Amino acid sequence: MFKENQIIENGIVKSINGNRVVLKIINQNPSKCKSCGVCIGVEKDSNFLELESFAHLKVGQQVTLQITQNSPYKSILFLLLTPIASLLTGSLIGEKIPFIFQHSQDMRMAFCGFVFFVLSVLAVSFYDKKLRNKKNTYRKILSVDNLIPG
Repeated sequence: MFKENQIIENGIVKSINGNRVVLKIINQNPSKCKSCGVCIGVEKDSNFLELESFAHLKVGQQVTLQITQNSPYKSILFLLLTPIASLLTGSLIGEKIPFIFQHSQDMRMAFCGFVFFVLSVLAVSFYDKKLRNKKNTYRKILSVDNLIPG
């Protein structure tokens, strides 16, 4: 359920721009591709990927690349369970803190629960931004399969 799925694909180098390379995926497996989300437009004849360049690549070379598809269940559980757990934890802590809302234990519990809930939502949003910034780390070129002449 929480396993990473690794897909090995073959591609042809279409263009190189600085340290970025555009690959055309050949012989992609549509059954694996439809749930992956790395390439857009699986129903088309070819898919293109842009990723960091491998040393000494030339246009027209065939390469083998690895696509690592992370399980979404870990993120979903983190997104759903963290705010609920922090709300309950904040309420329990609020029950024990006497200097906030000294005359009402219920108000302390509600206030602390709300504060912990907001903090957990912020933590989840930072986690989400971190994942979005790392969107290209799960694709990498493993090897250059054939060299073009010249």
